[in-house]
Amino acid sequence: MLLIIHFVEHSALLLALCWLMTLNVRCWNRNDHTGKLITGSLFGMTCIIGMMIAIELENGWVFDARSVVLSIAAFVGGPLVAAIAAVLGGGYRIWLGGAGMGGGLVVIVLSVLFGLSYRYFYQRGKVGNGLLALFCFGVLVHAALLVHFMLLPTASSTAIALQAGVPMLLVMPLTTVCLGWMLEDIKRRSRDERELRIAATAFEVRQGLLVADENSCILRVNQTFSAITGYDADEVVGEHTRLLRSGRHADAFYDEIQQQLLAQGRWQGEIWNRRKNGEIYPEWLSISVVRNPKGHITHYVSSMEDITERKAAEARIRDLAFFDALTGLPNRSLLLDRLQHAMDLSARSGRYAALLFLDLDSFKSINDLHGHQTGDQVLCQVATRLGDALYSSNTMARLGADEFVILIENLSMTHQNAAARAEQYAMRMKELLAKPYQIAELELYCGASIGISLFKNTASPADEQIQHAEIAMHQAKASGRQSIRFFDPTMQEAVSTRLQLEEDIRRGLQGVEFIPYLQPQLNAAGQLTGAEVLARWQHPERGLLAPGYFIEVAEQAELIEQIDLQMLRQASAQLAVWQGAPATASLCLAVNLSARLLYQPDFIETLLQFLSESGADPRFLKLELTETMLLDDMSAAIACMRELREQGIRFSIDDFGTGYSSLAYLQKLPLDQLKIDQSFVRELPENDGSAAIIRAICALAGSLQLEVIAEGVETEQQHATLLQLGCEHFQGYLFGRPMPLAEFEQLLVTRGVAKEQGSVSCLIAD
Repeated sequence: MLLIIHFVEHSALLLALCWLMTLNVRCWNRNDHTGKLITGSLFGMTCIIGMMIAIELENGWVFDARSVVLSIAAFVGGPLVAAIAAVLGGGYRIWLGGAGMGGGLVVIVLSVLFGLSYRYFYQRGKVGNGLLALFCFGVLVHAALLVHFMLLPTASSTAIALQAGVPMLLVMPLTTVCLGWMLEDIKRRSRDERELRIAATAFEVRQGLLVADENSCILRVNQTFSAITGYDADEVVGEHTRLLRSGRHADAFYDEIQQQLLAQGRWQGEIWNRRKNGEIYPEWLSISVVRNPKGHITHYVSSMEDITERKAAEARIRDLAFFDALTGLPNRSLLLDRLQHAMDLSARSGRYAALLFLDLDSFKSINDLHGHQTGDQVLCQVATRLGDALYSSNTMARLGADEFVILIENLSMTHQNAAARAEQYAMRMKELLAKPYQIAELELYCGASIGISLFKNTASPADEQIQHAEIAMHQAKASGRQSIRFFDPTMQEAVSTRLQLEEDIRRGLQGVEFIPYLQPQLNAAGQLTGAEVLARWQHPERGLLAPGYFIEVAEQAELIEQIDLQMLRQASAQLAVWQGAPATASLCLAVNLSARLLYQPDFIETLLQFLSESGADPRFLKLELTETMLLDDMSAAIACMRELREQGIRFSIDDFGTGYSSLAYLQKLPLDQLKIDQSFVRELPENDGSAAIIRAICALAGSLQLEVIAEGVETEQQHATLLQLGCEHFQGYLFGRPMPLAEFEQLLVTRGVAKEQGSVSCLIAD
């Protein structure tokens, strides 16, 4: 009994030492290696202290709780902790010496091995770490140690084992349970604390977070919430969430949210909330319900994001879709919508409405003489003057560079009165626009020619009404500037002429009458690098027709894509012929693409078929695209271009600098070249502004590893200036006008690219 009491006292003392020592386990979460070194040392020192106050049954035989300390150290701390503790404890036992030294060292080794074995099976899910499991482990360890003592080859070993056995089996397993439970509890507490820190860190995210109780009283918010709402945590904790309501939503809106939370446990959507300063702002709100095991709601967790900028971006996108970027006026899309509404209203009311189509006179001269920036300011002043003179029920739109349309509704039920009122409007507009425009120190004049189309109860499409007003405008311009003309049914003859031209174009496409003319492209060394393909119409009756005769009609009739495809097919065939001769194998051909062709689903397949049938190398085909056409569907354009780029086809942005030049799309698009618009080249070398723009384009292209080519080069001075500004590729009348294949072939011979006897052209129109 005395031995049992002594074991209990001894174990209690060691447990107290171990409890103080196990505080070091917290270090494992901050520095695993250092923490284990310290822990192993502390376990070893605990063993030494235990041996210093141990029970000595006979000379040299000491009994203490080192087996508990070392086995649990191995189980909880692992090999490194166990090894350090065993070395320290074993070293001290050797220093003590005595008859039981060998047996004591075996106790140390067996305790560590049992602890590591228990750890091994625990980590693989074979055993647990509960109280019963620890007790069984303690019994197993100390039963094994007793067997070890009994098998020692000394006369008194069996007697000593029997004397200490019962106290050991009664006390040591319980001590093992206590020590193991203390260590595991401290480790669990430590883990609960990386987790609490992680949770606290996760709580501070980009989104505002709010935790409320079951009564919607705020319990906690994060810093992002304070940044969004302006409320500090101490200002809202304890308050009801209705503190944030904007007043824009009815009670039914919040009732619907609550019903969805009860039914589904989650709600998310857009909501208007109020900041501390009273500002109302749009917010994307997500609310999740937290329930206890019985299914009762205990908390609401809300995440919120200020979407003010996103809503503004969406508004800007809508503006781009329906409003002119320069003047802010409705564009053609919005005009057509409002025009259709006006036509429906006119049909129901029986009252006439009118379209006024205004085209500015001399606007091109302003652009040419003073630059596009000055022209843009004139357009803005035109929009302001017209807008100030109109009633709110009228609609004004900008269709083109200098084309404006005004829709006037509810004029009169009689044609004569309606025409008189529409003419009064037109006269008023003409007088306003005839006044001088003050742009900086310039005083400019720019009147307008106006065409008027009246309509009532008509079944014609909306765009036809715009066409009628445009036809009348052209009649006004033809009869003298700043004139006003009404659309007359006799003008339909002009429409019929256009329709006939459309039929001629269709026939010409079937007969492959559209042929390529080539305009040379050169590099800085004066070497011919290729050409741009420009369409010409070899009309059987009217002879060779320039693009100005048919391009506009072809675009309106949606036939321009077919012309482009014929140019692509013929360009592919010509490339194949050139690549058959070493002297011309490196020449490239650039072909313009119309806006809609790039987005046709079968375009990629068709183009690759042209190249495959001809045998041309795709790397020498370059497709020229305008900036504005890419804005129709940027993602679709990027996907199409990348697929073609993988085949080796190159891309150039035509008329760069005149559209919506943006670094964003330059980074996304797989481009090879930027083409400087001839409007900038035309003003060289006198215009410093144009020179600055060209220098910036060249620098930008260089940083993006893109080529730069300038079109419209007509003089040596322009060529020299472009070279100084960093441009290294050129196209223009200075080097050659657009020419037929035979003439281009002669140019190749003249420049030494091809030999006279070696033909480099092909019959691509047969």
